[in-house]
Parts: sequence; structure tokens; C-alpha cells
Amino acid sequence: MKGIPRRVATTAAAVATVGLVVAGCSDDNDTTSESAYQSETSAAEAAQSAAESVVESAQSAVESAAESAVGAAESAGNEIAGDATTVVAGPDGQEYAISGAVLDKYNETGGAAGPLGPPTGSQESIGDGSIGEFEGGVIAWSPDTDAHIVGGEIRVAWEAAGGAAGELGFPTSDEHPIPGGVQSDFEMGHITFIDGRTEVVTE
Repeated sequence: MKGIPRRVATTAAAVATVGLVVAGCSDDNDTTSESAYQSETSAAEAAQSAAESVVESAQSAVESAAESAVGAAESAGNEIAGDATTVVAGPDGQEYAISGAVLDKYNETGGAAGPLGPPTGSQESIGDGSIGEFEGGVIAWSPDTDAHIVGGEIRVAWEAAGGAAGELGFPTSDEHPIPGGVQSDFEMGHITFIDGRTEVVTE
């Protein structure tokens, strides 16, 4: 009869031991699961970060390529518009700068060897345009009128009326023939030279 309680106690102790082992295994499993979850989460975050870096790098490359293309197009556009500058010696030996559309027009007429001859001064800005002076006339340019030559007695009359800054404004044509003489057209009028006389007509 006394042996029964001992066996019961032994059995109870064994059960308790098993319970502790099971509990320990459960804790180990929980720890392992949590560690695996954290590892998976870290891997996912690393993958997302890498993907975002790739996307940002691609966007940066695209933007850089686009900016380069725009810069190249603008550079080509400036060259077409005639933004080159050159220096030409005047009759006094001094060098004068000529650029843009004025230079283009000057070169079209033959430059210093053409009817305009060498420059007598550096190109000057007038309003939103510019004017280059030469022995045989002037070239006046503005964004609205393009570049045109004014020379001879018409030039004298135009400059007496204030030139590009005066009541006639910039020329809109080169000198062209009319019955009995020649005429140059301007933004706000025209000047004729007929039979040795000039006439300024404003509009």
C-alpha cells in the first residue's frame, strides 16, 4: 500500500518533466519561427530597396539623356539662328566684332570684299535688335524684321529720322527698285530716292 503513492509521485514527476520538455520545444519553435519571419522580412525589405534603387537610377539616366538631347537641340538651334561671332578689321586697322544675323547677312553680301566693305564700328544693340555699321551701309536686324541693308541717301534720311529707334523703326526690306528710283521699307513707313531726291513717308 505504501508503494502506490511513490509510483504516483514518480509518474507525476515524469509527466511534469515531459510538460517542461514540450514547453521548451514550443518556446524553441516560437523563437525559430520569429527568427525566420524576421529574416524573410529583412530579405523582402532589402529586395524592395534594391528595386527602388534600380528604378531611381533608370529615371535619373532617362532624365539625364533627355536633358542632353534638349541641350544638343538648343545648341544646334542657336547655330542655325546664327549666334556665331567673328572679328573683322576696319579701314583704320582696328578690329570690330560682328555676330548673329548681322554677320550672316554681311557674309551673304561678300563680307569685307563685298559692297558693304569693312566695318566702321562694333555691332550695337538697339532695343531688341542690333545694327552693324560698314563703309557701304548698315545692316539692321530685329526678331520681327530679320536683317536688312540700308545704304546711300536712304540711309542718310533714315538716320536723320532717328534710325531704328526713330519713327520709322527697323527696315523690313533691302533697297529695291521702283519706277524712277529705289525704295527701302521700314516698320512704320518707307523712304524713296527718286531723281536725286529722298522722301520719307511714315505710316
